[in-house]
Amino acid sequence: MSGRLLSAFVAAMILIPAVGCSSSSSGEQITVQDGNPALTAAFARVLEERGTARLGDIVAASGIQIGQWDRMYSFSSPNTSDKLNRTLGTDGAKWSGLHTHSESTTQVFMHEGKVVLAYDDRERGPIVKRLTYATPDSLVSPKSAVTKGMGGDQTIWYLEIQGMS
Repeated sequence: MSGRLLSAFVAAMILIPAVGCSSSSSGEQITVQDGNPALTAAFARVLEERGTARLGDIVAASGIQIGQWDRMYSFSSPNTSDKLNRTLGTDGAKWSGLHTHSESTTQVFMHEGKVVLAYDDRERGPIVKRLTYATPDSLVSPKSAVTKGMGGDQTIWYLEIQGMS
């Protein structure tokens, strides 16, 4: 490889943006980040305010730089590459950073079939209920449930995203 061509190649590699994931086409590597504090905080504000908001507005308010996205998926842990690839249509993608503990959710944002962000949500943040994925226009709402605890019944609050089937 000539010096000029090598320099151009190195310069091009430096300019490729990194958002925690690479393209999800066959054989590509997708790295699940260990949490996303900005999104966790943005979702926590919606829960604290007990309000309803568009998912796209929450993501934008978080300030994360993932670019365009058109779908969000939530997967309760533990997960496997096969399960994620089957659901997301990312055949042959190799996932790293998947957690095997059951106290987390893998949140995946996609744009036109490519993963743009995947992170391990140990706060058990918002989940896409009963449906397969959410869009930027999906509504995020706080919900409550009563659980039996050692001190009696307790009300817990969580966020639910109305997704698409």
